[in-house]
Amino acid sequence: MDYCGTADFTDCWVYEQAADTYVLDEEMARKLREANPEAFRDIVGRMLEANGRGFWLPDADKLQHLRELYELTDEKIEGVTV
Repeated sequence: MDYCGTADFTDCWVYEQAADTYVLDEEMARKLREANPEAFRDIVGRMLEANGRGFWLPDADKLQHLRELYELTDEKIEGVTV
């Protein structure tokens, strides 16, 4: 998703659909986290980056959920236990 900055691509539906399909769908997210947690973290990180750069403005609940998923996945990868 980093191509958006260089290609001036700002269609929000792409981010919405990607978030709904790969991150916010619990079953898909579980499969992705189990198969490759680093890739899952990168997907979520790109979505957060798109928001931070103003390319995508999800609602507050969705954004908070993405942040929580990023933190949880990052902690798991780094071996941090709470």
